[in-house]
Amino acid sequence: MSWTRRHALAAGAAAMALTGCARAQGAGRRVLAFYYGWYGPQAHWPPAEPILNQPLGGELYDSLDPAVVARQLDQMAEAGITGLIASWWGPGDRTDRNLDLLLPAAAERGLKATAYLEQADTAAAASRQLAALYGKARHPAWLRVGERPVLFVFDRVLQTLGEEGWRRVANPGFFIVGPANDPEEVRRRAPLFDALHIYSLTFKTDGWRWLLGFQARRWMRRWVEAQGDAAVTTATVLPGFDDRHLRAGDRPVTPRRNGETYDELWQAAVAAQPDWVLINSWNEWHEGSEIEPSDENGARELNATRAWTQRFLGSQS
Repeated sequence: MSWTRRHALAAGAAAMALTGCARAQGAGRRVLAFYYGWYGPQAHWPPAEPILNQPLGGELYDSLDPAVVARQLDQMAEAGITGLIASWWGPGDRTDRNLDLLLPAAAERGLKATAYLEQADTAAAASRQLAALYGKARHPAWLRVGERPVLFVFDRVLQTLGEEGWRRVANPGFFIVGPANDPEEVRRRAPLFDALHIYSLTFKTDGWRWLLGFQARRWMRRWVEAQGDAAVTTATVLPGFDDRHLRAGDRPVTPRRNGETYDELWQAAVAAQPDWVLINSWNEWHEGSEIEPSDENGARELNATRAWTQRFLGSQS
């Protein structure tokens, strides 16, 4: 299916057909964590870039170390996470090499993996990126809906290309989960993608100073309902967020509140009954949204994830 104007009607018809068949083919419930494979010597660790929290034991690890990948995926599997969404910045990038390590390691543990397309300057560049990823998507560990491999697209791509620019991107056959930041954007972007997700939930939670749980349940319900009859519906949870040490200006902050924030967002997500719960994030250390064990928080969020995934996945009919 292509996103050109010439094929817009055909794409819409295909999406409508997929809506009915994807659930029947067992898209099912999943818990997926956004994952960052860019860490390494002089790459995204101090002094190159400051981080908010510290990995457990102070280990500034290398994402291209197979032992590190194995440990991380073991922890995910033990916590009930069913797959990961790996940040991807293009062929040959460190994240591209990390993805090559992730896929066979995920297969060994019964996990699924997909990529998060982070940037594209033009529609032609995005088309080339999708073509490059489609070759990797033949791997049996790649996340699928029906017969189609899944690909997530970050909001930066839409900010760069615009919605009209995205229509010119050639899709070789991916089930694409695009970005949307509020219910209105969901309605506007629904014709462009097979499903939608929000990543930067902190721009919502930043304003929930009181009764976070109540506001989260109300917002999460509206968010999932806005996705309507999409083949897959999503909801995003995060343990906290703080990137003020990286960026100047009035930045959104979501305090962890000793783990209460994560629990209340999970409770709201479970009540909203999406197909997939997305965790922001496994290891975005710079923004303080990681659930990977840290010196500051131990395995608190990882243990909470295990309890919530059991509840969420165990409640599917």
